[in-house]
Amino acid sequence: MDIRAVDQRDQTWEISQPKYRVYFHDKTGAANEHEIERADVAEVIAWAEAQRNGRTFILYACVPRDGLGLLRLAGSDSNAP
Repeated sequence: MDIRAVDQRDQTWEISQPKYRVYFHDKTGAANEHEIERADVAEVIAWAEAQRNGRTFILYACVPRDGLGLLRLAGSDSNAP
């Protein structure tokens, strides 16, 4: 982990009410996706942990800029190469 001080004035935009996507993956490679609004990241992680049922999950923040982009916040896909 690398940590450095930053100047808050370098920020050019912010999303104050982000949407999240959670992708669950099971051992067969099957995926199940959900979009979540009106929650903070801690609530979404708690929900995903409660719903995982032995699956792995990836949590993304949705970034609506030049189309929809996804920013990985937590988790991994155990089926990824």
